[in-house]
Amino acid sequence: MSDRGVNSGRDKALKSGLFGFVMLILLALIGSLSLQWILSFALHTSVPLHTPISGSMEPTLKIGDLLVICGGLKAEDIHASPKDGDIIVFKNPDNPKGMPIVHRAIGKFQKDGKWYFITKGDNNYYDDYKLFGWIIPEDYIIGKVIFVIPKLGYVFRGLDEIKLQIGGFVVTLRMILIAVDVAALLYLQLADYRSEGE
Repeated sequence: MSDRGVNSGRDKALKSGLFGFVMLILLALIGSLSLQWILSFALHTSVPLHTPISGSMEPTLKIGDLLVICGGLKAEDIHASPKDGDIIVFKNPDNPKGMPIVHRAIGKFQKDGKWYFITKGDNNYYDDYKLFGWIIPEDYIIGKVIFVIPKLGYVFRGLDEIKLQIGGFVVTLRMILIAVDVAALLYLQLADYRSEGE
């Protein structure tokens, strides 16, 4: 067989391998986005999964726990009590676009037709109003915690929070791991095709 036939076969195999690999990556990305969309739709919130980032809710919730959050709630759906109130996730009143807060609803009241919540971390001595001056309006509530998976939040948080600034772009650990997987698979594909050609 001529070199031309070997090269042609190798090129064809390489192209089909790359196509399969690209399809695998696309399916993984679509699957990940689909899972996020499905959870968001099913749980009625744009933030269906969250992890506590401080010890303010210990021992009930620990840093690194993965929280499953149900949204789309009305004030009547949230039980507020110092001992057994619902644990809610809400926008930080000092920075609404920042990291959401996870604390217990210990009180609620209605003023001018709008509901407000008093919250407190289980591990905090004072409530959030005394500590920060926070009274949480109903429209700041993202949802309430309905399920906790211990320690799994470390994985999610690590993949999304470890970031590098590269030439004006922010790259997360999740993106780096995908790139490493892609590079490793490409290397293995090329090494396999080279050994077949010899």
